[in-house]
Amino acid sequence: MSDQITKVFEHADFAIWHVPQANGYVYEAAGIAIDEDNYADCPFERTYDDALHAACELYDVEVGSLSTPLPVVYSNALFKVYQTPAGGYIHVACDDDAETPTDQNVQAHPGEVYKRKEDAVIAAFEQDLAQRKR
Repeated sequence: MSDQITKVFEHADFAIWHVPQANGYVYEAAGIAIDEDNYADCPFERTYDDALHAACELYDVEVGSLSTPLPVVYSNALFKVYQTPAGGYIHVACDDDAETPTDQNVQAHPGEVYKRKEDAVIAAFEQDLAQRKR
């Protein structure tokens, strides 16, 4: 697992950063880069949702207005693999009636969250094969 600090959400007023070293999230005003030298000076939250809500309250932003689709990192005719705000990966079958995962609804995703993109792709193929065998 990487211990690199990564930006997981960006808004016009603020950004949220995942800090693996601290096992949580920090938020700061837009345009301020967070790294291993300054993350300790930022407001800290244990979960992405807590960080998002705290930042929205601080910067007076409506939480419901921030829904952003997750980035697709792999796609084919059978399924898509999305990267989550925390750096994990989920897969969704293309024939599912499920809505597109966003940063706001990713916690409700019924499947497993994988640490590596490759693991999510393999799991999606395995799930598709299992459904075809039925």
